[in-house]
Formats: sequence, structure tokens, C-alpha cells
Amino acid sequence: MTRRIGIGAAIFVAGLVLGGPANAEAERGMRPAPARARVLRTVESAKPTPVLSEDERRALLAGSLVERPLTLQRSAGRYVGGISYQLVRASPEEVLATLQSTESLPQALPRTKSARLVTAEGRHARVELVQGTSVAEATYTVHLVRDPVADELRFWLDHARPHDIADVWGYFRVRRFDRERSLITVAVALDVGPGLVRLFFEDKIQRLILATPRHIKDFVEPKQFAQAR
Repeated sequence: MTRRIGIGAAIFVAGLVLGGPANAEAERGMRPAPARARVLRTVESAKPTPVLSEDERRALLAGSLVERPLTLQRSAGRYVGGISYQLVRASPEEVLATLQSTESLPQALPRTKSARLVTAEGRHARVELVQGTSVAEATYTVHLVRDPVADELRFWLDHARPHDIADVWGYFRVRRFDRERSLITVAVALDVGPGLVRLFFEDKIQRLILATPRHIKDFVEPKQFAQAR
């Protein structure tokens, strides 16, 4: 079961508070283009942390995926995605380790055919992803930075490498919920670019984005159960 909580763009912007490099080490040579930077400044100017409503909390406790979809039109492009939440029976460390493993990413993320490590330096890595179906696929590279204080993995598009999408940025956040479970938060803003992909597949792509926490849960939980036996 999926619980959809519709919200306006302002609430999403208040929650999606990242976009650029997380530290000076990762920042060298990776600043966003001016148009994209304006979107990031809009997002980062809102700082409040999103709080789960009572309805959302009840839905999570019942095992549902909670979704806050977004379509956001800006001069830098048309972004779709949103924020979604899911409880998983695993520790934050176990979930984040899965998301930092190029071997696990094709199973943990929707429609991901392959993941290849391009470079790694400290907490910063670049990973090339191939995602799609037999009909259409996209190849692009993301910067991936671990923030151990916030229990987050932040990502944004590497515009210096070949990319079949116009832009993407967001984060995976995993925090302890109770003794057995962690709360996965996935926030994504994706601009697929103009053309037939946007015209015919944008809604489907948004649904896949919002379903990401459930895919992570479905991969991580059986793995942790098998290791515990």
C-alpha cells in the first residue's frame, strides 16, 4: 500500500535542502551551472526540516510508503520527483552501506541496469549509472557524497561527463526510528530534458522515483534476514 500526501512546491522546497557539494574537498571544479545554481539557492534558502504529519506516521507504522510528489517549473528546467519515506528493518549503517556499493545499487534502485565507480576520494565518489528499460535507457554520472553527521548520501549530476538527462540532484537520508527499524527518506528532483521522454514517460519516471524507498527496503530486509540466520 502507498500513501500519497499531496503538497505544493513550497513545502517540497522547504524539505529538499541540498544540491551542491557538501564540503570544500568535494567542491573543487564541481560548481553547478548558473541557471541550476539559482534553483539550488531557492531550495537552500528554505531550511526548515520536514516533519511527518500524524497521517504520514500512521501510514509508515502500517508498512506503507509515504509519498510527497512534486512538479516544479523553473527557468533552469522542469523538475519532477518529490520526497518519499519508508520504514526498513535495518540499521542506518546497513542501508547507507548498500547505497554506497556499486554492486548493490542495481538491485536497490528502480530500473537500474548497472552502476560503475568512476572515481573515489574520501567521502566523495563519482558513479556512472545506466537506468531504463528495454525500450529506453539513460546513462549519466552522479557525484555522491556521504555526510556522516546527517546520515545522508547527497548526489547531483556530473555535467562534465556524458549524460542523457538534463539534471538530477537529491539525497538519501537514513535515521534510526526505533530499536529494529530505520526511516528511509529519498528526495529527488529530476529534469529529463525536452523531447519525447518528457512527453510520454515523465509521469512514470516520477512514480518510479517516489517508489525508491520501497525498492531499497525490498532489497535490504531479505539480505539482513539471511545474514542473521
